[in-house]
Amino acid sequence: MNKTDFAEELSKRTAIPRSKAMEITNTTLDILTEAMARKEKIQFIGFGNFETKYSPQRIARNPQTGEEAEIPAGYKPVFKASKVLRSKVNEG
Repeated sequence: MNKTDFAEELSKRTAIPRSKAMEITNTTLDILTEAMARKEKIQFIGFGNFETKYSPQRIARNPQTGEEAEIPAGYKPVFKASKVLRSKVNEG
């Protein structure tokens, strides 16, 4: 499912126009992105948590060539699923 598919499903379930559903989807993603850029933790009970984690500088190796490459330090986005979501996914 991509963003357009998601907005279409939102439109069907809520009986709002598809253009409005796409606007809501884009606004939601903008809010999540801006909050994570501010290093805020976003928590949806029953779904999971979005947060940023600091990753220190490290040396990595290209498995094909064996060449070393320096990976700079920085923050990375992380998602941790809730127990409820994990159990629903594992039910199939």
